[in-house]
This record gives sequence, C-alpha cells and structure tokens, in this order.
Amino acid sequence: MKTQALDTLKQQFSDYAATFIDPGVDDGPHVLKRNHTLRVCREIVDIGEALGLSGPDLILAQAIALLHDIGRFEQFKRYNTFLDAVSANHAALGVEVIEALRLLDPLTPEERELIIDAVRFHNAADLPGDRDKRTLFFMGLIRDADKLDIWQVVIDHYLNHGKKTDKFIELGLEDRGGYSPEAFQALFQRRFVRSAAVKQLNDFKLMQISWVFDLNFTPTIDRVKDRHYIEKIASTMPQCPDLSTALDHVFNHMDTHTHDTYTLC
Repeated sequence: MKTQALDTLKQQFSDYAATFIDPGVDDGPHVLKRNHTLRVCREIVDIGEALGLSGPDLILAQAIALLHDIGRFEQFKRYNTFLDAVSANHAALGVEVIEALRLLDPLTPEERELIIDAVRFHNAADLPGDRDKRTLFFMGLIRDADKLDIWQVVIDHYLNHGKKTDKFIELGLEDRGGYSPEAFQALFQRRFVRSAAVKQLNDFKLMQISWVFDLNFTPTIDRVKDRHYIEKIASTMPQCPDLSTALDHVFNHMDTHTHDTYTLC
C-alpha cells in the first residue's frame, strides 16, 4: 500500500467523522471515537516498528487502524450506546460503512480483503482459524494497538471519577461494589473474561484486565508493563483476596509470555 492511498483514506475518515460532530464540540462520544482512532494509528506504528515493519506494510497497518472503529459513529447515532450486545456489532457496521463509501476501491484486491478482515474481527472473541499467516499478523496487530489506547481511555476515566458526559465509557453498568464469580474464574484460568460474565462495573474492569491474555506481541506487553495499566485499573477496584490472586496470574503471564503469537515470516 502506498502513502498517497493512506493520505486519501485519512482525509475520507476525517470528513466522515466530521458529519457526526457538532462544530465547537470538544468532547462527547463521537469526538472520543475520532480521537481514539487517531491514537490507535500512532500505537500501531509504534508496535509495528518494534516488530520490524516498514514501508508498505506499516502503511497498511495504519489504514487498518484508521478504519477499525469507523462503525462506532453510526452505532452511537442509531442506538445511543457503544454496547454491542444491545445495539449492533460495531465491527460489522464498520465493514458496511467501508463498503458503502467504497473507501478501499483504489487498493489491490489483496489489500482490500486484508483490511476488511482485520476490521471485521478486531473485536471478535476469537480469530478465524482459516486465514493465512499474513492476515492473522495484521489482525493481531490491530487488536493489540486498540487495547493499548482503550486502556488509557478507561484509566483516565476511572482515575478522574468519570464526568457525567463520558459515562457511556462504562456502558451503563452499575457500580455495585462487588464482583461476579464468573469473571474471577476466567482470570484464575488465564482466560479472557467474556461479556456474558460482566454483570456490573467491576466485572467490566476485570474484563479489561483480562485483555492481557489476548495480547499477541511482546512489544505490546512491554508497553502495558511500562505504563502500569493493570496496576492503575486495579487501584480503582475494591481490594480482596480474589483480586490479588487474579492479578498474580496476570503479572505472571506478562513476565513469562516472551514470544509473539503471530509473525510475518
């Protein structure tokens, strides 16, 4: 993929996002998602360069990051929520938007297919087992870059005790002060906490902590450790023995996960 094609996509994304944002508004859900997208573009370059990506492959990674959440704008407009379970799968919506606007028409068929696949599965519980090594690499890359920025967004929200205007970050979940056993059980088994186990706000935080088990590249894990994301989320939660045990599993996983899940060669 060439730089000129990426520059065109950047302008198309900016123009599209602007149709959802009122002039003069500097916060709110659509601004949040626009800014998130731009930061994920920076995160994917950072991880990609650490993995040795350059040239057309690094440009392709940025295109994926640019489009990965494009369905969020239409999702919030239609349903007034970012919660897929009560609205629509935002990744599938994103594919619909990309195809309706014909954003990828100038690219090669191979580039189009890879970008669509990466967008479609960036939020999936599991990646498809029938994709080639190259596609899986870029799928893993966007999932890691996405998580890095979401962690920062939610941490800023939790530590600032959440403004009324950004409560949508919590997806409408109640803060009951406790936890669901199913969420802890997943962490004890070093598994990703599934959405069905999320009954209250602290379960949502446990899910975010459990994303560590779904990271694909050692540079991503290094950044999670350097930025102390897990410790910061945990500091906003009620302390208990189960949380301590869960965190032990998380930190041990980060310390022992020393290989990349996907490679290009």
